[in-house]
Amino acid sequence: MIGAMTSKIQMQKSKYQTKPGKIQERLNYKSIIQNMNTCVIITDERKIIYVNDAASKTLGYKSRSLIGKNLTSLFPVQEKRHFTINDFLTIRDKIIPRNELSFVTKDKKTIPIGFTVTPFYDSKIKSSASIITFRDLTDIKRMEDYMRQIDRLTILSQITAGLAHEIKNPLAGIKTSAQVLEEGLKSDDPRYQLTVRIAKEIDRIDGLLKKFFNFAKPSEPHYATYDIEMIIDGVYLLLAHQFKSNNVSFKKDFSKRVPQVFVDENQVEQVLMNVFLNALQAMPNGGMVSVKTNTNVVYEEESSGLGDIRIKGTIDGKESVAYVEITDTGVGISKENLERIFTPFFSTKKDGTGLGLSICRQLMLKNNGEIDIMSEEGKGTTVVLTLPAFSNH
Repeated sequence: MIGAMTSKIQMQKSKYQTKPGKIQERLNYKSIIQNMNTCVIITDERKIIYVNDAASKTLGYKSRSLIGKNLTSLFPVQEKRHFTINDFLTIRDKIIPRNELSFVTKDKKTIPIGFTVTPFYDSKIKSSASIITFRDLTDIKRMEDYMRQIDRLTILSQITAGLAHEIKNPLAGIKTSAQVLEEGLKSDDPRYQLTVRIAKEIDRIDGLLKKFFNFAKPSEPHYATYDIEMIIDGVYLLLAHQFKSNNVSFKKDFSKRVPQVFVDENQVEQVLMNVFLNALQAMPNGGMVSVKTNTNVVYEEESSGLGDIRIKGTIDGKESVAYVEITDTGVGISKENLERIFTPFFSTKKDGTGLGLSICRQLMLKNNGEIDIMSEEGKGTTVVLTLPAFSNH
């Protein structure tokens, strides 16, 4: 009886053991590499002989269009004369540890990559090949730049706060002295005009110092639940006259699905005010500002044109964030300046302080949000604000 049961169990065990065997038969090495998330390129004498799906997707090519190409074709022009993966391919019988270089995608976009090179020798055909594994470091580099900027902002804010405080006190004394002198002079006296000018310039410096203080130590936000579209309408009403006088039209496209946001109303208004004013200044000959709202959508920058934002889909169907997309038809921002727009004291405006967008970023961070800017010179600018939505869960 026991023997029969043991035999039956063994037969059942054997039955279930045959399934992994069938799977293993189908899992050859090529299919495993093909389905890896890691990008893999195999070269033979610098000619590409194999590309897996992850690599072709990252580079924007179909795998078959890369086969037979020289690896050099993937390098940026400026790097072809310098140290490239080709230099590593000449080193035989040695695994090259992780290094960083750049590849050029099909749409001519240069992306930073982290890669390793492993030599491969097939004794049967006596051929040497190189296996290059790599990954796109674009997001990592962007985060590193962002963190470096945050570090600079922290140090700079401490210096600014102390400097502004030291300047503010003597300015108050100078203004008081100028006002005392002003009282003893007649309005037609040239000295009266000078004292008035002194007081006026001190007020201007005081306004600049207030901006420094806002940058160095923005006030703590007082969170509450708001309708973001009502905040946008409120800011527009304050600037409606400037829109009209600058011959700039205002277009809004508000989604019915946008939830209420949990933010400091005054600080968000300050951010919107700055973005709208920047847009007006970017359109000296008139144009249009369009504002769209949406919720939980993934925005991505297109590789051509303005860098239009397109919706890819919702995130788990949850309404956790609200997006505000502000687009102008202005002069745009050059690629070089776009990388520096959040840097304190950087400005392309004649009378600009270079603190507006730096303060906006700080305020957005204070409100658990984000600000992203995409632009192309001569084609306009798009600003995307990400704001936390109110949740009663």
